[in-house]
Amino acid sequence: MPLIPVRSVTVDIPDEAVAEQVRAMLEPELEMLAERIASDARNRAAFTDRTGKLRKSIKAQKSKFEGGGYIVVARAPHAHLVEFGHAMIDVNGRTVGHVAAFPFLRPARDRVMRAAIHEIQARLGGAYDERG
Repeated sequence: MPLIPVRSVTVDIPDEAVAEQVRAMLEPELEMLAERIASDARNRAAFTDRTGKLRKSIKAQKSKFEGGGYIVVARAPHAHLVEFGHAMIDVNGRTVGHVAAFPFLRPARDRVMRAAIHEIQARLGGAYDERG
């Protein structure tokens, strides 16, 4: 019996084209998530923000980075000090204490993302398996 050469068939999937379509479909969802995170962060910052400047500076905006999407920023000059805490320095440059952190952005992101994952799981109606 003669050997028959086996030929393979290759199908290229245009990764970038598919990725672009998925990004376009997710764009409104990402914008909504960013707005929800910004709103939650504003609510979390409310009781530490006496002047309202921190809350007013928290915005969701379209990312300018290569991957696109949306980001949530707090542009108040003291936002990072509230989020991460800071040392108290006296006039001589010595550390005299520490101001505790009051995170508002990271917990807002975590809370909204957890809720979004649960919403997606509910939409899939049990088709989602956490084990992958």
